[in-house]
Amino acid sequence: MTLSFLMNIVLDLFFPKFCCGCKKYGSFLCDDCEADIKYVESSVCIVCQKPSSSGLTHIGCATKYTPEKIYSPMVYKGPVKKIIHWAKYRKAYRVLDPLMELFLLSLEEDGVELGERSVVIPIPLHWRKFINRGFNQSEYIAQKLAEEYKLVLNVKALSKVKNTKSQVGLKKNQRKDNMEGVFRVNPWREKEVRGKDIILFDDVATSHATFLSASKSLKKAGCRYIYCFALAKD
Repeated sequence: MTLSFLMNIVLDLFFPKFCCGCKKYGSFLCDDCEADIKYVESSVCIVCQKPSSSGLTHIGCATKYTPEKIYSPMVYKGPVKKIIHWAKYRKAYRVLDPLMELFLLSLEEDGVELGERSVVIPIPLHWRKFINRGFNQSEYIAQKLAEEYKLVLNVKALSKVKNTKSQVGLKKNQRKDNMEGVFRVNPWREKEVRGKDIILFDDVATSHATFLSASKSLKKAGCRYIYCFALAKD
């Protein structure tokens, strides 16, 4: 009997599973609510957010600091939004498991290639927010991705050095200004990203300002390609 199995038994006793969508007992996402999940119908360019094949960054939008593509299969509404809110604001990270399973299935069905030597980096929280929340939901899902594809997970290379205000309610240009100069690649860890392909993972993609800011720091540190993944698109 493994330690993780025993831990799950303890968690089920103190945090019984019920659907975050309809409160039905038995699982964090019931079949009915799963059927209500909407999927993104067309991919967009991460810079201009106009339609783009496979989420590739348009040639005219690309700079030496922009990521190569973005992939976010689910729409941030209904059960998806409720689950992510539960994880983020109620500190219940396990509710993300069914969404992560659907994300991995979407990757397979859409034929998304990750690259065997890609490094998975979650969007970090500022240390104050991390202490307050107790965990980083992006790190949790990034670890699941790394384990599934046997990739390297790096949670130390990228730091959030400014404790920004929430992006909720901000206009597109305000979101961009809010995220300017927010991230930094730690100088003593630059060699861990230099020349590497990076999978940058977050829970929700909205204006893409967070991804663009983090990508700029990683590109300045010398990484090769960046692929931005998010569970859902707002």
